[in-house]
Amino acid sequence: MSPGHPRRGHLVIVSLVGGDGAGKSTVSRLAAERLTAQGLMVDRVERWDIVDNPAYPATRFMRPDTQDARLCVAEMPNTSRFLFLMWSMGMALEGRVPAPAGPGTVTLLDGYWMKHAAGEIVYGLDRPWVESVVSGLPPSQSVTYLRLSPEQAWERKAGKDLLPYECGMDPSCSRERFLAHQQGILDLLDEWSARFGWLEVDASQPLDELASRVGLHVAKAVADAFGGTPTAAAR
Repeated sequence: MSPGHPRRGHLVIVSLVGGDGAGKSTVSRLAAERLTAQGLMVDRVERWDIVDNPAYPATRFMRPDTQDARLCVAEMPNTSRFLFLMWSMGMALEGRVPAPAGPGTVTLLDGYWMKHAAGEIVYGLDRPWVESVVSGLPPSQSVTYLRLSPEQAWERKAGKDLLPYECGMDPSCSRERFLAHQQGILDLLDEWSARFGWLEVDASQPLDELASRVGLHVAKAVADAFGGTPTAAAR
């Protein structure tokens, strides 16, 4: 898909996606820091930016801390949870005051709809309905897919910040349930990646290399959208 040259106020979005444990937050943060240091205007966004944040006046009712908000969302019924997650990302993208992205700015999303949509389908939501909902969100000009096997994800997350939501709602967060749930998510992400032409990256690579790869993808998206030559990611 070729985005052409964006209109004033149009969001140029690069999404960094992957399953649980793929490193989306760490890699997107490091890549954004490097690109900003090079002079690119990068606005890193994730859905939990809206919690207790005066820059989002329309979400001022969300007072809990982020960790408590995550736990509450996980307790919601599937349909309500999915709609909330999609709404929260939409608000993070478009609800900030002042507007999050000025001319020449690229918005780097830590995740987007992909992992949560896949997870809720695995939890039983109707796939065509889920896909119809996400089709109404602002499109990404480029998607970088950090692909990591469930076994590798388990090695990263076991004994750390593992949640039942990532483990098929198993309160014990067993390895078996984590692997089964994450495999279902991976299968859907693989299918969407093939369909939509995502840029696939092996997420088992060292962090420094991952950040450099993502930085190059973001710089290319900026060049494609606004013209010019992509800059090299900071080493």
